[in-house]
Amino acid sequence: MANNNQQNIHEGHRKRLLELVTNVGIERVSDVQALEFILTYVIPRTDTNPLAHRLLDRFGTLANVLDASWEALIFVEGMGETSAKKLSNFKPIFNLYQLSCLDGRLHLEYKSDIVKFFEGILRNRSDENLYIVGLNASNYVKMWHRLSIGNRKTVDTHLRDVAKFVAVCKPSYVMLGHNHNDNLATPTENDEHATSIIAELVESLGSPLVDHIIVGDDGVYSMFNKEYFRIYTRN
Repeated sequence: MANNNQQNIHEGHRKRLLELVTNVGIERVSDVQALEFILTYVIPRTDTNPLAHRLLDRFGTLANVLDASWEALIFVEGMGETSAKKLSNFKPIFNLYQLSCLDGRLHLEYKSDIVKFFEGILRNRSDENLYIVGLNASNYVKMWHRLSIGNRKTVDTHLRDVAKFVAVCKPSYVMLGHNHNDNLATPTENDEHATSIIAELVESLGSPLVDHIIVGDDGVYSMFNKEYFRIYTRN
């Protein structure tokens, strides 16, 4: 009987929380309430309020919680491996939404277009990601593909994947983009070296590299233009 009463209390609280978020908007509730609401989709039929408090105590802000890897989340009491993996995928869902909004006729000719696209796939990622983007002669996106995540692949592996991408996409031009998680957007020596090798390959395949965009903590940087396309203000 006690378990049934406890379950009814939790269900009633979840319903009230759903009504609150629906009526006032998730951006107008507290971080604890917002995270608690998100956790209701991650962990069914339990009180997620204490866990929301523990997560915020551990990571500081709602953004930091959503940016955290599942390996980091799992150390918080109440987060099992499955729930940690579910929660860590909420940010990629938001990124997918942003890309879906852009989908259809993605035109990467102007700085603002390039910034919006690469921020959508690279900003606020907890791991380093490397993408290749194929463009037609009018600078519309034909395809894009993630070459690596977590900076674990070698340049040689990248070259094989790049060659496969060019063979399938048959782009007029290609662009590269990667993120420096928790670091500046300016290129490293490794970035310069890998870019030159990939540029040589795609040039030989008839699809020249037109830019390599880096998204970092401080902004969005164009390696070919050697300038920031966007600078982020810091608090």
